[in-house]
Amino acid sequence: MDRIATLAIFLSLLVFGSGAQAADKNPPVVYSDRAVDQAIEKGIAYLWSQQAPDGSWGAVPEGPKNKGETNVGATAICAYALLENGISPQDKRLAKALDFLSKTPGESTYGIGLRACAWEAATRYDPKFRRYLAADVRLLVNSISRQGRYGYLSRGQTPAANASWSNSRTQYGNLGVWVGARGDVEVPTGYWQLAMNHWIKDQKSDGGWGYNREHDDYSHISMTLAGVASLYVCLDNLYAARFANCRANTEIPALDKGMAWLEKNFLDAFKSGGRNWLLYSLYGIERVALASGYKYFGEHDWYKLGATKLLGLQAKNGSWVDPYSMKLFGPHVSTGYALLFLVRGRHTVVFNKLQYDGDWNNRPRDMATLTRWLSRTFEATLNWQIINLKVPVSEWHDAPILYLAGDETPKFTDEQIDKLRQYVLQGGTLFSVSECSGHGFRKGIRELYQKLFPEYPLTAIPPDHPLYSVHFKIPGRPAMFVASNGIRPLVVHVDDDLARHWQLDLSATQKNSFETAANLVMYITDKRFRHRGVSPWPEKPSVKPERTVKLTVVQHEGNCNPEPLAHERFARLLLKNTKTALEISGPVPADQLPGGAASVAVLTGTRAFALPAQQKAALKAFVEGGGLLVVSAAGGSAGEAKDFDASARKLLDELFGADKLRALATTSPLFQIKGMEIESVKYRPMTRRKLGGMKGPNLRAVMADDGRILVLYSSEDLTAGLVGYPAYGVDGYDPGEGDEGGSAYEIMRNIVLFAAKPAKG
Repeated sequence: MDRIATLAIFLSLLVFGSGAQAADKNPPVVYSDRAVDQAIEKGIAYLWSQQAPDGSWGAVPEGPKNKGETNVGATAICAYALLENGISPQDKRLAKALDFLSKTPGESTYGIGLRACAWEAATRYDPKFRRYLAADVRLLVNSISRQGRYGYLSRGQTPAANASWSNSRTQYGNLGVWVGARGDVEVPTGYWQLAMNHWIKDQKSDGGWGYNREHDDYSHISMTLAGVASLYVCLDNLYAARFANCRANTEIPALDKGMAWLEKNFLDAFKSGGRNWLLYSLYGIERVALASGYKYFGEHDWYKLGATKLLGLQAKNGSWVDPYSMKLFGPHVSTGYALLFLVRGRHTVVFNKLQYDGDWNNRPRDMATLTRWLSRTFEATLNWQIINLKVPVSEWHDAPILYLAGDETPKFTDEQIDKLRQYVLQGGTLFSVSECSGHGFRKGIRELYQKLFPEYPLTAIPPDHPLYSVHFKIPGRPAMFVASNGIRPLVVHVDDDLARHWQLDLSATQKNSFETAANLVMYITDKRFRHRGVSPWPEKPSVKPERTVKLTVVQHEGNCNPEPLAHERFARLLLKNTKTALEISGPVPADQLPGGAASVAVLTGTRAFALPAQQKAALKAFVEGGGLLVVSAAGGSAGEAKDFDASARKLLDELFGADKLRALATTSPLFQIKGMEIESVKYRPMTRRKLGGMKGPNLRAVMADDGRILVLYSSEDLTAGLVGYPAYGVDGYDPGEGDEGGSAYEIMRNIVLFAAKPAKG
């Protein structure tokens, strides 16, 4: 369960501040990653503005009489939110808050649970905080009742059987113990069984939970979220070994009923009245979603829906107030809730686990355990999620890797196969693991890949392949099979049952299984992690073009179109940003290229090639007749495309004479288009190492006698950059972030616009 530790503070902890502005009156805000960035920045600034001189946040006039106790919970939620937002405990302001927490006694279950969350987050930066975490966890473990529940106070002793309790307090106690277990604090197995027994016993017949039996005879959203999240906590600590073998019963009836209730009643979180406190419920949604891995509750994308709501509720001073909480949350606590939802909810998703027709979920906690280990390894919070084949491919791009696992033969329709292919061609990678004996899956997955990419067979990679060394040095095992387009792996498959080792959390005895996954993540992402909801694939713009340029891919035998959708993505960005339409065609032989001005021919590939004399002549006639030829090794000449690069140079020498390629200065009109000047570019890491401190574009050109550019040549990749993915081993221009393009896009943009209105180079 990745980063399941969250907080759910009960309504009696804090009250509204009188100075908060009514955020409901703000104009509506459209969800975007940039808007979330800005909201988080404003929220952090607000919290700092509310910090007291002693490092604490807030006192609660209507709360318990012990103000110091109340300040523990209030200060913990603010400190936790700041820590999760990447602020180091070494920051003087945050250090003062943590010092306050370490010196202030606390007995409230809410306050101690919150403080444990803050300690666990701080421990990720500095192990010295672990002793405080261990102390709070021991206090909570010793304070659970024999019925598996918690009262308002946790004093390190077992409460009486008739002591007051609630599910709100109980989830908070469970949460504090869970973060301790994640922080390597030893927790007795009996604790988790006791806790799980309570949640199962207290579940209502409809699958939900209430506050407690004395207060509620009905289920409501906030407490059902508490029940489901707490069951996931118990599940991970009790049942990992239950799913070691395939065909095990993976159903937990109470959990399944709870999830079914949430799917049916999800939108209650956004309704006023009853116990549907918005921020309390939103944070519960984030807990359950990250624990379960599901991207959707029913048909609803939980993060986009919640983030959009929060963007519209933020006050001008940066705070949030909960409009549905009957004025029992203070603005700094509400702001802590909102910040935690926004930042934790959009942490990087590295794996989508595919729900398909078959035994896709033999090991239901494999990805939860793996991503938790990867988070520690890469010192970045990395998540996973479950996606299905019913939603559009555009919804799959949260993660760069789509994970498939099974023991039996997987079944896919032609429509589903088309979706898988589209995801990969838009920059994604498929990763599959055969579970148990896996004979059916081994055979079926290979048949699937043959249908997907018949031109790129699944092949065993040698021990010196970077997948065995890019981060960890692995001695050629497990055996990995790759289908590559010559630039990147489209598919990576392993027949060893890695998922079993992930499920059982055998990172010490089966470290190769974990290190294999780490190397894959490193190789695919080059450790460039994007936020949840940020897709590299732009929507098709509804923009009326002011000009049209023809772009044709030249056909040859050297894998002439390794990324078939590169120019489609480029065309969408180009139209959106410059109102220039791109008319894409090909691959076609050189003697079928359209002639005239405003025509660009692209010659790219990954393998050696040669053109027959007729096509060579046609290519030369194309540029002399007003066309522009762009030559680029797909993946870059320092990668697998070195043979293509050598063939391309030989071709240009034959067509125009030796040594006609000359460096194109940044003063060229191509780089000086008004409003789109290119003085410097960003290169990928491999290219930076190759070119040293070079800042400008590294294009070469063949010029006509009158100074017109006939050919533009790049030994650095443009093709992969236009698709928009980062990948280790690609030698080329930076692909940019999300759908914003990057240096590869900017260079190609100027080339196309220059072709539309040619001038002397």
